[in-house]
Amino acid sequence: MERLVTGSGPASDGDVETPVRACSVRSLSDRFAAAHRLTPEAVLTRYRRWLLAGEAVVARIEDRPVGLVNLVDDPLRPRATDLALLVADDVQRRGVATGLLHHALGAPARAGWAVRATVRDDNRAAIGLLRTQRLGPVRLASFEAGELTYEIAIPA
Repeated sequence: MERLVTGSGPASDGDVETPVRACSVRSLSDRFAAAHRLTPEAVLTRYRRWLLAGEAVVARIEDRPVGLVNLVDDPLRPRATDLALLVADDVQRRGVATGLLHHALGAPARAGWAVRATVRDDNRAAIGLLRTQRLGPVRLASFEAGELTYEIAIPA
């Protein structure tokens, strides 16, 4: 993790509420690729189970949860997982997402995996993160209805 982040580990139900409430409607709509505006309350009501899906890892600054990454393995594609990230607005562009990516995907257990991430085509920060990550080669896998799906090939 970057120096800003002081810890990370498995996310609990209580860990997801703090970063969600620290996000703007725009950030939440970007995270969930929603065409409509999502408030923190709507996200916590509708999507709480998805915030804890798969391997859910939280990043902390001191004791405050500030970021969340979910890796949900694809049951139809061996060694393939879907990636979702959320970072509190006040710590965006400070290395939290990069640190979470490297923490969750940089371990030997994920070597040889294909990682997919779908983002809105206007989410420049997420697109930049995916294109410049150093985990492995990245390619644009698909473009559909205003959403881009990138795939990172983690070297074996």
